[in-house]
Amino acid sequence: MRHSVFGVLLSCLVFVWTASMVVTPVDAQEVDCLQCHPDLKEHKVIHPALEMGCTACHVGLDVSDIPHKVTNGVTKGLMAEPPDLCYNCHDQGMFEKKSRHPALDMGCTTCHNPHSSDNEKMLMNSPPDLCYNCHDQGMFTKKYVHPALEMGCTTCHNPHSSDAEGRMLVSDPPDLCFNCHDQSKFSGEGTIHPPVAAGMCTSCHSPHSEDREKLLLSEPPGLCFNCHAKTKFEGAVVHTPVQIGMCTTCHNPHKSKNGKLLQSPLPDLCYNCHDKAEFTKKEIHPPVAAGMCTECHQPHAGSEIKLLKNRPIRVCLKCHRGLLRKPHAIMAFSRTGGHPVGDVRKKKKPVVDPKRPGREFYCGSCHNPHSSDWGRLFRYRADSTMALCPYCHNY
Repeated sequence: MRHSVFGVLLSCLVFVWTASMVVTPVDAQEVDCLQCHPDLKEHKVIHPALEMGCTACHVGLDVSDIPHKVTNGVTKGLMAEPPDLCYNCHDQGMFEKKSRHPALDMGCTTCHNPHSSDNEKMLMNSPPDLCYNCHDQGMFTKKYVHPALEMGCTTCHNPHSSDAEGRMLVSDPPDLCFNCHDQSKFSGEGTIHPPVAAGMCTSCHSPHSEDREKLLLSEPPGLCFNCHAKTKFEGAVVHTPVQIGMCTTCHNPHKSKNGKLLQSPLPDLCYNCHDKAEFTKKEIHPPVAAGMCTECHQPHAGSEIKLLKNRPIRVCLKCHRGLLRKPHAIMAFSRTGGHPVGDVRKKKKPVVDPKRPGREFYCGSCHNPHSSDWGRLFRYRADSTMALCPYCHNY
């Protein structure tokens, strides 16, 4: 009886000892690994591969020999060198598109912890701080910051690779920009600024931050001179808005329903600065009524007074050339010579207007070129041509 009890106890001890040895290799290794490497799973986000066991990636380590020896000649006994190891689970095509992040050549663990992390995607740090390890932080922290930055770098950039033309953009501009900006303001019917139509948004705007409003790369008109010839905006007389760089006072930089990207049609645009009352009196010069301001005036710069496109008399004769073939004050009744209004037939020294010191005597000395309350656009109150003469001539 005593031998029988002893035999049963011995059998139980053998069973328990044997059972304790029957553990799957993965479980045994995982328990062993965590005893020395407890930090592998202590963070918030854990690599799913870690749940598969350490040997899912590390197959060439002798776990019985501490510190471990590498038995397969691969770094850390990994199944393969990264990124090939990672491609066992991750789609390789996501990392080999047209525009690749240079960081990929530095290895996956440059940005990701291979085991666990307190940041999403097991990142070593949260963006944008992670990105500042390579990218100059100063480029993203100037006075005016693109609101998209607050949404995170991956709002615009794929962190690995992209089929866009460059910069690993999620899509090519301007489509990328239309994710936030109203597309109707940049495309569709109307006049579209060529750089906008070509998606060259970053030709004028910094995509990250700038020290100028609207994230402009430089202040107008200097910015505009990158495409527009500066010489066309220089001269003896420069339109005041041009002189102080107010290009967008007259032009929409993106799109307009008006030609030349004008903010509003002529002459209404001009009335933003010029007194409308001077152009809308009883008698209106037809070109003025038709908004043909640029038929007579340069809109940007020129060499003549009042930004006229030519010498004053020549501007008038462009439409009124018939006056040279009939009696008129500029020809006299004998056609031997009349009022000295400038170079009608040849260049002459300008004559000063007796009623407007410092101004040249020309057609505008008698006629208002824009509008008048008197017939024939007379500059002064007169019911007839002869009634106009006493303003300068004493009889």
